[in-house]
Amino acid sequence: MMEKNRTKWNERYQQEPHPKPPSPIVRRFCARAPRGRALDIACGTGGNTGFVAAKGFAVDAVDISDAALGILSQQTPAVNAVQADLDTYEIPPDRYTLILNIRFLNRRLFPYIKEALLPGGMLIFETFVEAPRGHTLTVSCRDYLLRENELLHAFLSLYVIHYEEKSVVTPRGKGKMASLVGIKR
Repeated sequence: MMEKNRTKWNERYQQEPHPKPPSPIVRRFCARAPRGRALDIACGTGGNTGFVAAKGFAVDAVDISDAALGILSQQTPAVNAVQADLDTYEIPPDRYTLILNIRFLNRRLFPYIKEALLPGGMLIFETFVEAPRGHTLTVSCRDYLLRENELLHAFLSLYVIHYEEKSVVTPRGKGKMASLVGIKR
């Protein structure tokens, strides 16, 4: 399965090799996180990674795509790029002051994310939600979509400073996005 996923994502990043700009939620909240070590989960070509590295974080950037990580390493050589299958990757505990999880969902990682944050560390998490009828976002599998309020309930042990679910329009269609920013107590 890992090889199939790696091949799929390598093909996508070879077609779109330029990093996307940092997510608005990352731009809005990352300055509130204490400086230290950051983790970017499913970093792709590193738009968010490069942004937080420029803000003074030492960043571990994890992705399955070696093509994406190659582009990232050229753009931001100081980043620690880690090629890993996030279906089996174990995030080290008590390590990060900032964790980013943008447009990616693997529920298996939820407890690892909470354990990986240092006290006072911040999680910025944003991904798609199962949308009501009339939305056209195409997703290959419902497993990659949150249920309504699921993200909020999954991270209630954090001090939540921002949460919203809103309709969005993407190049892939109309959908719904959940955003959460929380701090570990």
